[in-house]
Amino acid sequence: MSVAVLRRLGVSRPRLTAMLVIAALVVLVSIPTAIASGAAADRSRAAAEAAAELEQKYVDYFTGALTRLQPIGTQIASDATAWATSASPLLNADDVVALTDTADAVTTSLARTVPAGASSAELESMWNSQWSMIEGARERFAYVASRAAAVAKAHLDAAPIADSASRQAVVDASSSLQTALRTHAALTEPLATLTASVVAVDASQAAAVAAAAAAAAAAAAAAAAAARKGGGNRSVPSTCGPSTAVYVGEVLSLVNAERTNAGLSALSSSSSLNATSQAHATCMAANNSFAHSSYPGGWRSWGENIARGYSSASSVVAGWMNSPGHRANILNAGYTHMGLGYVASGNWWVQQFGS
Repeated sequence: MSVAVLRRLGVSRPRLTAMLVIAALVVLVSIPTAIASGAAADRSRAAAEAAAELEQKYVDYFTGALTRLQPIGTQIASDATAWATSASPLLNADDVVALTDTADAVTTSLARTVPAGASSAELESMWNSQWSMIEGARERFAYVASRAAAVAKAHLDAAPIADSASRQAVVDASSSLQTALRTHAALTEPLATLTASVVAVDASQAAAVAAAAAAAAAAAAAAAAAARKGGGNRSVPSTCGPSTAVYVGEVLSLVNAERTNAGLSALSSSSSLNATSQAHATCMAANNSFAHSSYPGGWRSWGENIARGYSSASSVVAGWMNSPGHRANILNAGYTHMGLGYVASGNWWVQQFGS
């Protein structure tokens, strides 16, 4: 539109100038605003894309973490089931229940599937739940394994004359089980090995006791035959009679009371020392010969007290405690086991120690 036309329309030059300035200002303001609005939209889109990318990274991370838990949990459930059904003498009924519950709980947890489109928060919660389940299962395994190791040690302590290879196998198997626990390795084989080694050491101990009993029976027969012929021998065999348990518990309790008063550890009853002690008591009575026996073998250290004429457990222990040599045996800190033999006719007593 020309200036002449504007003038014909009644628009003065100053007014025209003002209008042009205003129009220019409107253009100048609207263009940056549009540019700024577009930049904000771009930033919003970028932020949304970054958040979505980060969320996907978390989703991928926890999906992978859940996948990695599967073999760990599967191994724990498998071990728990194997232990619970092993019929191992190292496990009691409570252990079996705990292991069965552990296997069921872990299996149920692992069976949960990841929901389609699950958020990272949902996946993290699922991972935390399964990881807590696995950690709890490991704690229960450690508890049950410690009980099994304690039972194995008790079997080992009760088998002092088992062969050394069998005894060492129990020690090694217990160590292997503890190593497997620390390293989160499979536990089925270590338990089976420990169980087998305990069974073997028990069998070795039983064989040693049976051998002593057989030798006792043979020696008793020989001693009786010699006695019938009027013979007599003060060199008394170390085993020559059957084993009995007369007064064993009473004397052991009295001896352990004396050791406790002296600050010493208690002695355990030994079936093999009971056998050799009873055999010697029988032999002394049969031959009317009051003499010490010879070392029966199988012990790192060994000692013997004998007595005659005492009619009760308390009186014979009191008699031994009043004798320096016998007292020294009873209070010997190195001994760990005790056996006792007694023949009522004549009140013959034999007490043997070993470690």
